[in-house]
Amino acid sequence: MSRIYISGLLLMVMFSFSCKQNTLTLTPDPTKDTSSFTYDITGLRDTSLERTGEVRYVIFVERKTGKADNVVLSAHDMPAGMEVSFDPISADTASFYTTVVVRNTRVTEGEYKINIKGASPKGGIKLRYVNVKVLPYSNNATGLVGYFTETGTCSQSGSVNNEVNVELDETGPNKLIIKGLLSGVWTNDVKATIDPANKTINIPKQVQNSVTFEGDGTYDDDKIVINYTVKGATINESCTSTLTRKP
Repeated sequence: MSRIYISGLLLMVMFSFSCKQNTLTLTPDPTKDTSSFTYDITGLRDTSLERTGEVRYVIFVERKTGKADNVVLSAHDMPAGMEVSFDPISADTASFYTTVVVRNTRVTEGEYKINIKGASPKGGIKLRYVNVKVLPYSNNATGLVGYFTETGTCSQSGSVNNEVNVELDETGPNKLIIKGLLSGVWTNDVKATIDPANKTINIPKQVQNSVTFEGDGTYDDDKIVINYTVKGATINESCTSTLTRKP
């Protein structure tokens, strides 16, 4: 009798252990959740970058409750020259990750409050705010890089209308290379230096393609005004030109 009792007890213990071993943890299916859809946007943060530059960071659009629904992200209230986008997607069915991209092009220094909005047909509107601090250039010449149209007059050839490319001179800060001055030929690499304190530009005396360039002027974000001379065996020009940034 005792043997039967002990055997039965062992069977009960084994059955109980087997049930525990086969217990499943069930994960709710978001497509079958009948509660109202709610979501949240996490990972947004304050950032800083120079007047021209870019920062990136990842955010998470998280489904909190309810059947998964589409969420559309957008950014608002940026200053002139600032773009805020989402890469690779600005809309998807929550939950999803995406990257916030803040890109500056000659934005005025200062602190800006940017509105990040999430919109969902079922989850409604969510507003979040981030602060973006725009810092001065570490190299002020960066602000003049780009394509310009040169217009003006020269003492011998008369009117000037050329396409000019302004690049950074990597040999030091506040240095530029102006390609195409006077001729429109971009193999003429005219070196220039800017003084950000008083917004002036100087073209030191130099020889490029057998002719001598020299001049000075002023600048702002979108325009360079210069007086310069070009001298060589077959040329002797004194020019006053305005380089206007192309859109």
